[in-house]
Amino acid sequence: MHATIQPVPAFPKPAVTLFIANVTVWPSSEAQFGWTLRDADGAQAGFGIITLSGDAYAAWGTDDEYLYRYSAESLGLTIIEIVPDVAPVAGAPAEEVPS
Repeated sequence: MHATIQPVPAFPKPAVTLFIANVTVWPSSEAQFGWTLRDADGAQAGFGIITLSGDAYAAWGTDDEYLYRYSAESLGLTIIEIVPDVAPVAGAPAEEVPS
């Protein structure tokens, strides 16, 4: 999963995607996770750590999109779209790579 965001100035190219990873949860207390901004070529344009606690932690529940919305708000970003991961369909033929 990732979020497409309105371009944010970064060097050398604007950041256009937000990724969340490495979520660590302390049940009934808080959660901490890393965020990364990437440019259109996938190069890292920024990163950091966010901690969810109190009301923000309680509001999370089981909706992982909440982490993206919370991160965007915290970082002053505007989400255009949250894009879910697409798992391969079981039994579907693998894509052939042209030689």
